[in-house]
Amino acid sequence: MLKKFFLTTFAALIAVAAVSIASAQEAPKSPTGVKHVIWIGSDGFGAHYVNWDELPNLKKMKENGAWTLHMRSVLPSSSAINWHTMMVGAPSEMHGYRNWNSKEPEIEPVYVNEHGYFPDVFRVLKDAIPDFHATTVFNWDGIGFCYDNKAVDDNVFVDDIEKVYQTAIKQLDTKPTYALIYFGEPDHTGHSIGWGTPEYQAMLTRIDDYVGKILKHLEENGMMEDTVVYFSSDHGGSGKGHGEGRLDHMEAPFIIYGKGIKVGEIKDVFVNFDCPSTVLSIFGVEQPQCWRGKPADVLEK
Repeated sequence: MLKKFFLTTFAALIAVAAVSIASAQEAPKSPTGVKHVIWIGSDGFGAHYVNWDELPNLKKMKENGAWTLHMRSVLPSSSAINWHTMMVGAPSEMHGYRNWNSKEPEIEPVYVNEHGYFPDVFRVLKDAIPDFHATTVFNWDGIGFCYDNKAVDDNVFVDDIEKVYQTAIKQLDTKPTYALIYFGEPDHTGHSIGWGTPEYQAMLTRIDDYVGKILKHLEENGMMEDTVVYFSSDHGGSGKGHGEGRLDHMEAPFIIYGKGIKVGEIKDVFVNFDCPSTVLSIFGVEQPQCWRGKPADVLEK
């Protein structure tokens, strides 16, 4: 009996070791050694209004990273549908969000995971990366309906963009694997005063200033040694609105900068559901079959 006990115990230990080895072998590995990806999102920051000389921090990212001013939204060119699209790697016909303030799919998604969602970038990364830690900071509560909240460790809603910055700095000190820092401007200024107005352009400059402060904080804390930062928006606009199928409403900037990112303009077709595919490629994580995005060619070989 004692011999049988030892043999059974030994076999169990071998099985546990085999599982541990298999798990270690299956853990994804970033092709460029990136440990953190920080997403800075700015609502309504239209590509057609970008003047690089007025945006020194985004210009710094552009000149030292990869970029395009021709990332297209899905239609309608409105907020929730496009923020969700930038998280789920597929167009709205597949994920089901259809409106500016969608809080759940208006049409049945083509696929849902075991959590009941069309897979978003937070969930895919959490399921793939051991010790994954994610944070979101945002000042429009609609963002909180665009992803699986249970895949994010810290979901923080604040009531203005200055608090977004202040809170984000504290959250970055936890060194998250993946973070979304969302500013609800210049969209509000566009709706209240107008896209392309002096007030709108001043708000672009203010967002750029926050970008610079975030980059400085990451640099001072040594995080940029193994971090990628990317900036994107959901749509542009004209007059006091957006949502139409016209380029000044649909085109938004995408700028990516940091460890392992090559320098130059992204010349390939780039649609906003390519954003999460690009994030997964940075971490070395395989994307779900239901996604349709393609990673941008931004990694150094």
